[in-house]
Parts: sequence; structure tokens; C-alpha cells
Amino acid sequence: MNAVSEGALPDRRGAKVDELTGLPGRDALLGRIATLPDSAECGMLCVDIDQLAALNEAMGLSAGDQLIAEVARRIAASAGPADLLVRLDGDAFALLLDLTGKPQSLERIAAAMVHALCAPYLLAGREVFISASMGAAYGGRLLLQHAETALARAKESARGGWLMYSEDMARSLGEYFHLETELRQAIDGEQFLVYYQPKASCRTGAVTGFEALLRWNHPSRGIVPPSEFIPRLEKSGLIQRVGAWVLRSACVQLKEWLQAGYGDLHMAINLSLRQLADPDFPDQVRDIVEEIQVPLDRIELEITESMLMYDVDQAEKSLRRLKGLGLHLSIDDFGTGYSSLSYLKRLPIDTLKVDRSFVQDITIDPNDASITRAIISMAHSLKLKVVAEGVEAEAQIATLVLEQCETIQGYYISKPLPAAAASAFLASGWRIPPQLLGRPAKERTLLLVDDEEGILMALRRLLRREDYRILCGRSGAEGLELLAKNDVDVVLSDQRMPEMTGEEFLRRTKELYPHTVRMVLSGFADMESITNAINQGAIYKFMCKPWDEKTLKDGIQEAFQRKEINDRHQRMLSDIAQANDHLNKDNQSLAVQLDAQSHTAMISQAALYIAQENLNQLPVPVMGLDPSGLVVLRNEAALSIPQQACLDLAAQFPPALHSQPFHLEYQEPGGRRWQVMARHLLSEHQHRGTVLAFIGDAK
Repeated sequence: MNAVSEGALPDRRGAKVDELTGLPGRDALLGRIATLPDSAECGMLCVDIDQLAALNEAMGLSAGDQLIAEVARRIAASAGPADLLVRLDGDAFALLLDLTGKPQSLERIAAAMVHALCAPYLLAGREVFISASMGAAYGGRLLLQHAETALARAKESARGGWLMYSEDMARSLGEYFHLETELRQAIDGEQFLVYYQPKASCRTGAVTGFEALLRWNHPSRGIVPPSEFIPRLEKSGLIQRVGAWVLRSACVQLKEWLQAGYGDLHMAINLSLRQLADPDFPDQVRDIVEEIQVPLDRIELEITESMLMYDVDQAEKSLRRLKGLGLHLSIDDFGTGYSSLSYLKRLPIDTLKVDRSFVQDITIDPNDASITRAIISMAHSLKLKVVAEGVEAEAQIATLVLEQCETIQGYYISKPLPAAAASAFLASGWRIPPQLLGRPAKERTLLLVDDEEGILMALRRLLRREDYRILCGRSGAEGLELLAKNDVDVVLSDQRMPEMTGEEFLRRTKELYPHTVRMVLSGFADMESITNAINQGAIYKFMCKPWDEKTLKDGIQEAFQRKEINDRHQRMLSDIAQANDHLNKDNQSLAVQLDAQSHTAMISQAALYIAQENLNQLPVPVMGLDPSGLVVLRNEAALSIPQQACLDLAAQFPPALHSQPFHLEYQEPGGRRWQVMARHLLSEHQHRGTVLAFIGDAK
């Protein structure tokens, strides 16, 4: 490589120069600064090439050398005869500028240089775009220190641009490095703690596991929020050491709980970007978990969407290695990043965590409800489980249960707890209240919403003899809360209410609960907005105050009839879709089984599958038992009948002397009672087995 042109640089005879660029080094710059008079008008630009390491990895060191030499040439083009350009280290340069008689020229030079350095580079026959960051500072003995401070800030916040040094930067940077010192002391002084936030099942209500969360117990500040120190742990590289400690601590705690008899618990642990990028991290996880002797399938590692998008290929490699160990993997804060379906398909993910920002207003904001519903539906279609974060209210739980979310986490259950408090929480036997896990038996339910107590009382008196379950809300917000907790058929709302009009309330109701029938009862109305709402389907009918009792009763009765017709229609569509789905699954299952048959058993196996297919079309469970009571044949509907039930029924069989059908009863544990019709199969007076048909509910 040729050295940078001498024409733009001062005499360097006797100075130690860089072989690649022909530029002097830091010592030459410090020597020049030391000789500057106090009155000198000068400025400093410190330049750092962005992503040089990535370029070296992608194109080789020779391409990196080409880039460094070309950057030096472009910077030299901005230097005058009295200026000094040096190479500070591998990818950093400094330009000392004589600004005598050139007020404000430093800013212009910096802007022009950034533009020049962003122009494409021709490297190894390819056009490559590489940016550079820059820090600028005016005169003084601390010129280089100030410019490097501005450069450090530019690389954090203005990569590809430049920043001018200010006193605030020095203070901020000083605090920044002071924080790193304190963090190193925190590691050595064992100031870090692990808190545990419980999760609970939306099906059983029981606690299913915990998420391990890092906390810093500062000696003077107390508990420091994670947002204040975790980013610095990441940038300093300390997160790998701290992360390994968190993993070890969480595994030790999980083992203690498992040994105490809490056998169904899982432990979720957050990963950092540096851990995910470390090729040795999967081995480190395996060694820690095996050393502590906790089941690998009880550990769940959480990553964020932004971590995945940083380097999807590397993330995929690391995650597949971790998955190969038997660990579970989840994506945290889903929906707040890129939410790419392509990486959901590529990566071995088990769980999606819906971010708290969507859960917070799920009962009042149709957009949040729609996003959450879409995430849950998408996750289930990809065979993934769902955890909803930030759950704080019963109405949120009721909505999430309705949308078939598996697990919740948030302050409704508990805030993050120290280990001892988390153990006490487990011992308390806390569960989600049963009434939130399943809605009450269906009955006609009417929701009345009016801000006047007298109106609500009058309506209740009017409708007290009707066969309705009546709920009352005194505002639109209270009405949405009641809708989230109850299966409501018909909504009757006032129009003029504070904070939220009846029209707006019913519009939200339509988006959140589209199967409700919605009506307005009001003496005041903006007829244009009401008409628009009716035309758009948000309002089914408008009724006036004061009301005619018969007209109001008939209108409500008609609304319930309309709702029931719609419900029957939806059930019919659902039944058809479910039947088609079962048929498709049956066909797919048969195709897979047929492909797996050996050639020698093809004819007999084909006959068996045809018989099985016919049985699968029957809407009732049917199974065949051999003479010992072993199940040898069953249809799809009978898959839920356990083997033990068949053994219990077999014990009630009469002697196998004839083929006349006989009837039995079977009670599912804590569930349905079946009437069972059974018949012995006889061939030449030999007992060949028994056929059972579960034909309906026992009377």
C-alpha cells in the first residue's frame, strides 16, 4: 500500500510512522499538543471506522487494510499544511486542525468529512458502503481527551455522524465509567440478587413456574432498577459473568423447590445478546445444569426479538444447540420488535410471551385486544404456547382465558420476590380463583349502562320478572369491565355519559365483543352520529327516553332472539369447520400410516385402515377389546377413554355365552357419565372379544 500523500501533512522526519498509512501515531499528536500556546486557535477531530471487524470477517484482512488506507486518504484531503493527521490505533484517526482566522470552520469540516467517508469504497473489486463516527472539540490542553469523549458518545448515539464535545458529555461519561466500576465492585462484593416472579396456569389456576430476574442491592441506593444497570453490563461484557451466576442461582433455587415437592415447576431465565453470541454458551449451560442436577426440560431460556434480529443465523445456531440439550426456549416481549414470521418458522421456539403493553388495555382497547388475539391464534397454529405478561386485573384474566392463553404472569399473581418470599408464596398454595377460569352456565344476560342510578333502578324494576340475568354499569369503562368478566348477550346503553358516550362505548363493544346485540336508550342524541353507528353495525336499535314499557320489553326480547339466532348460526359454522378439520386430520393420518406400511403387510393393513376410517366417522366412541379386556381397536372419538376404564367395564361383563347386547354405565373421574352398549363377538361358540359403544349420557 502506498502511504498517504505527503502534500497535506506537516514534516514528519524522525517520527515513527504507521507502515500501512504512512501516518505518525499518538505520541506525535501528544507532542504537538504539548507545544501549543495557550492562545492557539485549533480544533480536533477523532474518527473511528464503524464495523471494521465485520468487514474483516466478511472480506478478509486485506480488504480491511484497503479500507483503512482509503479512509486515511479521505481524511488527509481535509487537512491543510499546518494540520496534523495521525493514526491512533487500528480503526481510529485524529486530525489536529489549525483554525486561526477560521471561526466555525470545525463544524463545516466535520460535516464535510462525514459525507466524504460515507461515500462507497471499492474493495476487492466490490463496492462497499462503510460509515465512520466522529467526535469534535475546540482548543486546550485536553483537546484529544475531549474529542475522544465526543467520539465515544457519537458511537453510542450518532453512529455514522459526528458530535461536538460539551461539558455535559464529560460528566455523563464520567458517570458512565463510574457505573462500570461500581458494577465490578458489585460482582466482587456479592451485591447482586435474584428475584423470582411466579406464573400461573389459565387452565388449573396453579403456579407453574417462576421467572428469575436480576436485581442490584446497591450499598447506598438500595435496589437499583434493572434498566439503569443491565445495559451497562451488556456493553462492558460483564453480563456474561453475571448471567452465568444468575443461571446457577436459579438452578439451585429450582432444585430446592423440586426437592420440597413442587414437582411441576419450571424456571425461566433471561439471556443477553452476548451470551447468545458466545459459541461456548450452550456448553456452559449444560455444565451448570448437570452440575446442579436439575432436569434440563424444567429450564426455559428467554430471548427478545431484537436479539434475534441482530444476527439471525448465529441465533439459530445457538438456539438449536440449546434446544438439543432439552431446554425450552421462549421469545420475550413479543409484538414490540420486528415480529418476523420467518424466524418463528426457522427457530426452535416453544413459547411466545405477549408484551405487557398489549395486555394492559386488553379489556378496553380494541386494537390491543385484536393484537393479543392474533398473537395467541398464530402461536397456537405454530404449536407454540403463550404467556401473557403484565396481568394486573381479573378482567384481563377473564379475557385471556376466553382467548385460550395458557399462562399469565404479573402483579395480579405477585410482584418479583426474593427467594425466601417466593418459597413462602409457593407454600401458601395460591391459585387463580376458579370463577375466572371458566364462565358461568349460559343464561340470557342483559347489560344496562347509564350514569344515572335512578334510570338503572327503574329498568331493573321493569325487567325484574323477565328471564334475564341483569348487570348494571354506571359508565362506559365500567361496562367494558363487566363485558370482560361475563358472557353478555344484549347491551342497552345511555348515549350522554361523562368520559365516554354511549355511541363510543358501543363501538368499542362491537370490536371487542362482536357477537353482542347493542342498543341505545337515550333522550338526547346526535342523530347523525347515531345514524352512522347504526349503518356501520355498532348499534342495532335506538330507543328513546322516556320509554314505553311494552315497546322497550319487546325490543329487548327481539334483541335476545336475534342473538340466539346468531349463536346457532355460529355454532353450526363452528361444527362444520370442526368436522372438516377432523376429516382432514383423519385423511392426513391415514396417508402417513399407509406410507409407513411394509410391502408384505400392505393388503391386511389397508383393510384395517379402511375399517378404522369407517369407525372414525361415527360420532360416538367405539372400541374393541380382546377376551382379556385389552383395547385392540378404537375410533377417534374413543381416544379420550382411558385403558383403566375399559378394564373396569370388562369386570362387569356377563359370561360370553351369547351375542346379545348388554348395557353398562361408565362415570368419568369428576366428569361425564356414559351409557355404554356392549356386545360379545362369538365365532363357532368361541369368545373373540367385545365391542363397546359409548352412546350418550347416562340417564
